[in-house]
Amino acid sequence: MFKIYEPLAMATAVLALAVCRPVLSESESSFDDIPVFGGPSSTGAELKAENAPAPTGDLIKDLMPGWFAAKERIKQEHGLAFGLNYSTAYQKASDALGEDNAWGGIFQLPASWTVMQNRDKGSTGTIVFKAENRHKISTDLAPQDLGIQGIGAASITATQFSDKGWILTNLYWQHKLNDGKLAYIVGQIDNTDFLDIYAAINPQSAFMNLSFSTNPTIGIVDQGFGVAGGAALSDNIYLVGSVTDARADPSKPGTSFKDFFDKNEYFKHIEIGYTTAWDRRYLDNIHLVYWESDRQTDDAGVTKEPDGSGWTLSAAYFYQDKYLPFLRYGDSDGGGGALNEKLLSVGLGIYYGESGDAFGVGLSKSTPSDLTFAPGLEDQYTGEVFYRYMLSKHLAITPDLQYIKDPALNPNESSIWIAGIRARLTL
Repeated sequence: MFKIYEPLAMATAVLALAVCRPVLSESESSFDDIPVFGGPSSTGAELKAENAPAPTGDLIKDLMPGWFAAKERIKQEHGLAFGLNYSTAYQKASDALGEDNAWGGIFQLPASWTVMQNRDKGSTGTIVFKAENRHKISTDLAPQDLGIQGIGAASITATQFSDKGWILTNLYWQHKLNDGKLAYIVGQIDNTDFLDIYAAINPQSAFMNLSFSTNPTIGIVDQGFGVAGGAALSDNIYLVGSVTDARADPSKPGTSFKDFFDKNEYFKHIEIGYTTAWDRRYLDNIHLVYWESDRQTDDAGVTKEPDGSGWTLSAAYFYQDKYLPFLRYGDSDGGGGALNEKLLSVGLGIYYGESGDAFGVGLSKSTPSDLTFAPGLEDQYTGEVFYRYMLSKHLAITPDLQYIKDPALNPNESSIWIAGIRARLTL
């Protein structure tokens, strides 16, 4: 079990740091040139955001000035961008079938190395890498398991905060042409980086509940070998698609590569979207996704997950570069391991300029999957509210409160509250 320190000690340290909060501002950085395929949770996008310059007075950068200067120099001289980050989340539920609390963490090593660049033709070739350790801390459950195994909700209350140990999330070749308006990737990929995305999709910095990140009506598969591509069909219309290994286990990436060609069990998706401008495609967009997942088997050929298919619709608009209203819908047959057959979620994000603070509130209604859980379960209602407080450009603290009405797997409870706190350090 991975030990760090108790939640009370962490909260005390957070409060002590809060009184020293600096004012942030922006300047230019070579990290702005990182080619990106995917949305806010993709490796390139996170490296851009987490390495944006911070002024003198930023408490983390002032503690490690040589580290950030060395990273900037390496990026300028060799095209290699890299970082370290750590996120931790603790949740406590008002009622539960079993465990009522969970604590876990995610350690990440992301890197993006641009090895080919032709500015005249607007093309780049980049190797993208990310290794992670996802672990529980001092509790019997990891936060990702608290929803289903702990409180009896047909949902995930802390997406990504699992107990998978070391995994390979990304190791792929990314090729972009025509100033990024045509791109493809091939290798070890995470389809949640580019599938059904919008600006508030990253569970380490925005909503934690799966109802408000990647749509839970989709039979999402783990990170594995695959190919994906995207193209701008016009200034406002774009197309994205992928084929990935449905049997993938990110702790065994070599097996996924072999299975992709030998087992022929795939997850496929295609997405068409409208955006107000190409450089705002993940901020202002309306998109439609269709997905299919083949039947997934174990090595003996026994079915682990039935095949499945469905579609989603998402609409979001970043008004005045501050307000992000969104509406997301999904409909599926519940196969492929999808948690829900139907989902409707609405919400609002508010972003506070240079401070980096953010507020979010979301509400959803979902119908649990008959195939994943059991037939005839009642609809479940979910609410989440969070406030991301930036102590530094590199350190965020996020109190989070969730409400589950009619938890589908716990008929003895009419409602459950889940209080949580999340912290994220980026270096």
